[in-house]
Amino acid sequence: MTDEVGKNISRVKYAYLDEQFSDVDQYFSDLREWVKTGEFTIGPYVEKFERKFADYIGVKHAVGTNTGTGALILSLKAAGVKPGDEVITVPNTFVATVGAIVAVGATPVFVDCDERYQIDVDKISSAVTLRTKAIVPVHWAGCPCDIDRVVEIATDNGLKVIEDACPAVGAKVRGRFVGTFGHVNAFSMHPLKPLNVWGDGGIVVTDDD
Repeated sequence: MTDEVGKNISRVKYAYLDEQFSDVDQYFSDLREWVKTGEFTIGPYVEKFERKFADYIGVKHAVGTNTGTGALILSLKAAGVKPGDEVITVPNTFVATVGAIVAVGATPVFVDCDERYQIDVDKISSAVTLRTKAIVPVHWAGCPCDIDRVVEIATDNGLKVIEDACPAVGAKVRGRFVGTFGHVNAFSMHPLKPLNVWGDGGIVVTDDD
């Protein structure tokens, strides 16, 4: 296409599902078998996916959710974040990160991003107060933040780490998958994420029994 002055410009597609699922026959055969079971929300198919995902990234437990937002909310609750607590995160993220913090009654405290557009670890310590309960780093756009430093700062201050790994399925730091560094962490299976489903979905992962 061209703009008003005749220059060639490219259109960047927001979604590519029409291409990804251009040949759906292989999926329909699996769906026909699944429909017969009546297990539409929980059951052996979901449990199989949870187990495979846990094995894939190397954690003990994975629990499927309806969305990445739901995974973040449940992760925060599992980490003990309650109304009145403060949670440090970065503003350069999707609204669900902050929305999940607010949904559990906590107050988001923003730390600016660095030149890689990830949370600036040099600014985290100064944001910690007596009300701080957790840090939620975001591996924005699948590019891992300095998660080692985040965990170090959290440990020094007695804080929980909940990784927002929603956009980063498959990303690694030193050969280790993101979403395995924090206490309990969240992934998204939204259709625009690296590992996606037809509708929407998410997953909570942890090594904590």
